Amino acid sequence: MIKLLEHEGKAILASCGVAIPAGALYRALPETLDGALVVKAQVLSGGRGKAGGIRFAEGRAEALRIAEEIAAGELAGAPIEDVYVERKLAIAQEFYLAALVDRDLGMPVLLASADGGIEIEAVAPGRLLRQPVDPLLGLQPFMVDRLVRGLGLSGEPASAFAELVGQVYHGLSAHDAELIEINPLVLTEDGAFVAADAKVVLDEDAAFRHPGRRSQPDGTAFENAARALETIGVEIAGPGGTAAIMNGAGLTMATLDEIIALDGRVSGVVELHGATMHGAARIADVLECVLTRLDPAVIMVNIHFQFRSLETIAEGVVMAMQRLPQLTPERLVLRLRGEKEPEALAILAGSGLTIIREFGPACVEAVRLARLQTAA
Repeated sequence: MIKLLEHEGKAILASCGVAIPAGALYRALPETLDGALVVKAQVLSGGRGKAGGIRFAEGRAEALRIAEEIAAGELAGAPIEDVYVERKLAIAQEFYLAALVDRDLGMPVLLASADGGIEIEAVAPGRLLRQPVDPLLGLQPFMVDRLVRGLGLSGEPASAFAELVGQVYHGLSAHDAELIEINPLVLTEDGAFVAADAKVVLDEDAAFRHPGRRSQPDGTAFENAARALETIGVEIAGPGGTAAIMNGAGLTMATLDEIIALDGRVSGVVELHGATMHGAARIADVLECVLTRLDPAVIMVNIHFQFRSLETIAEGVVMAMQRLPQLTPERLVLRLRGEKEPEALAILAGSGLTIIREFGPACVEAVRLARLQTAA
């Protein structure tokens, strides 16, 4: 999942034909952008308005001054990536419009509401229209008509909104997006629909189809560091508890479920993904990332290789223990099954590590050691 900043999302909307306010990043603000302006902090978190990340300015000079002030700080603990300045809209009414991929339904869904400008969670259920779109049928006129009627639109605004729905739906597919959300979608006093804000989430696995597109990976510092190591890391809780390193999504979920079933606390999980192809040094890097960024009480390494050699894992563990004095045998539980298992165990001989061959007992031991470490 890749979240785009507001100005990046608006660039995608504009490429689909959606109207956006004239604007620019404050460091490249053109002389022609003057008058009533809005200055917006570019962050991936929500709630910018309440946190002081959206301010108004009268004229270009004041906008630049405010932008400098915003850029110099943080916003509710989130780093400010940049500051965007755009023309203030003359608002007649605010709507909500989104297109997203519904994984449960297995198809795109359109959402619309006449209650724009507030968080979608705050919209009353009866006020939020949902229109699934069967990908085999595509977006049909009757689907768009249902949304238009549900919003109570007629005349020119109805026609303009219908065209906008088609543009947003097309953008979802053309840009391999998981979500395109416009909130608020402003109906201006002169009768035009303009995207006052944009939240766009892209499918990370489809990035290869869009070379050169600037993107901002979503995630915590640990998750982004794990991504850089070509693994999939998920931070679940704070320091302490058990962090687990596995290969394969199924084994990852089984390990997570078992630790939780034992009333253990999971600080994070890592699925090795492509990291093993880079040798033992990369495995050591993964262990260091988990230890230093999550600070778990115990790390459980649960690997079952059918084709790759377990020697790589064993060598990486030994390398990490030599590199990291705090990575003691009391903080590691290993379960290694599969190819070159005897050779891997020989590499680990004399390390003092807890090595348990069976899945259930290994999880029990990891939870037990985590409790002992926490109590100490």
